Amino acid sequence: MSIVDDSNVTIAHLGIVSGIIDKLGICEYIDRVIPKKRSHNVTHGQSVKALLLNCLGFTERRLYLMPEYFDDVATERLIGEGIESKHLNQYLFGETLEAIAAAGPTELFTGIVLEILDNLLHGVLRLHYDTTTISVTGEYDRDLNTRLIKLVRGHSKDHRNDLKQFVLSLVTDQRGIPVFMEPLSGNISDKKTLIRTIQEVRKNLNTEQTIYHMADSALYSAKMVQELSSHCYWITHVPETIKEVKNILKSDVEWIPCLDARYKYAAFDSKYGGIEQ
Repeated sequence: MSIVDDSNVTIAHLGIVSGIIDKLGICEYIDRVIPKKRSHNVTHGQSVKALLLNCLGFTERRLYLMPEYFDDVATERLIGEGIESKHLNQYLFGETLEAIAAAGPTELFTGIVLEILDNLLHGVLRLHYDTTTISVTGEYDRDLNTRLIKLVRGHSKDHRNDLKQFVLSLVTDQRGIPVFMEPLSGNISDKKTLIRTIQEVRKNLNTEQTIYHMADSALYSAKMVQELSSHCYWITHVPETIKEVKNILKSDVEWIPCLDARYKYAAFDSKYGGIEQ
């Protein structure tokens, strides 16, 4: 790892991470949205930066061990002048996480993304929607009713039906840059998640560009086709459970080669859900 001259602290690849965070103005945006209102050594934005440096330092540490992690990291160079490892403790991070929960993690994430997109040269042409499940261990007291989401059992995509989980809904643009993220309860269905996420994205992403919303076959039902078609453009995979698709697959279809030799296609008109496609 790279050593700072005349010291025992390191920078290594964390210098690149810190530089990108600064370039994108992430800390400044967080401090505008959730400012600290009392005397402090570390702002919420700097606290989030420290968490990101820890995550991208390929180290998983409990919050009470964070000062130990930053002992040999150039905190003043990477995070801010006057910041020492002892300042980066569990109380600091707990306060920041509580502030983010109060402000709304999805709203904060979306705000950061929109701020970043304003500074990027490329436009948003396609949005790719998907969900995943993240399994967790431990006990969770449901009676307290203090959680934003419910950690419960549901359809586990990583085949851990023995564990409780939550769902992460994520949207990326055509270059794989995340533009929307929302944690959801572990038993929510993809069909409900997709339409909700598309509505939230369209509400927050103000642009005059034509955007195509892309998702898997969970998007395709008569109700969702009717709801989406009057508002936006969409592309999806039609499930083979639909009778019309079954008949096409049984017929003698004349497939047309694509430019990519691995693929062929055929076009069909449909009025599924009362919508011409």
